[in-house]
Amino acid sequence: MSSDELLSIGVFALVSGLSIHALRHYDELGLLRPAVVDPASGYRRYRPGQVRQARLICALRRVDVPIDAVRAVVDDPDGESLRTVLRQHRERLVDRTEVLSRMIRVVDRYIENGVTMPDLKTPRIVQVTINVADLAESIAFYRAAFGSVFNEEISSFPFGSWPSEEFFLLTVADEGGEGVSRFGLLVDDVDAAHRRAVGAGGVEVYAPVDKPWKPRSSCVADPSGNRIDLYQA
Repeated sequence: MSSDELLSIGVFALVSGLSIHALRHYDELGLLRPAVVDPASGYRRYRPGQVRQARLICALRRVDVPIDAVRAVVDDPDGESLRTVLRQHRERLVDRTEVLSRMIRVVDRYIENGVTMPDLKTPRIVQVTINVADLAESIAFYRAAFGSVFNEEISSFPFGSWPSEEFFLLTVADEGGEGVSRFGLLVDDVDAAHRRAVGAGGVEVYAPVDKPWKPRSSCVADPSGNRIDLYQA
């Protein structure tokens, strides 16, 4: 193809919907390479056939699909990657919506009642890290069993909303750590929560039981064997 048939970066930006800044950035990332780069000036030119790929990238980034996921689609444009990436991204967006909804409820409470932060009289545990054998399986389990939302940025399931007293982080490590962890959760209905956890793929350690020295409780193991004690709130 002669240089006359190539598109300047300005024209390519116009027909693709991507800004010149974005095109330079995607070139640096190796996501969308220009057909020719002038060795003296660094000026980029693109083939007309690259317009379709650029428009696909533009459409995916417009809905905030992560770069690595976009790369998977670009590498497999005619395969099943696109639908898989979109389904996974939809789950992330739903999780993000749930997190934002919780934050809105906290802000509404602050507006109504003011922001009150009681003095911390004694330290309390606000984070526990567990080892898991399969991250995707664990995310699905905690979402189904407890309605938890997985935050990819911090590799954690937040329980409650910061800075409320109920805030707690369950952090997941899937780097081959050995041993199982154990932690407790307060729930509104131990029997119902226990059934949901077992139905989501957990293993019953012991069924809900009443003890004179503690609230009604039960214990289940998640798919990786981590023990979860459930306590009646």
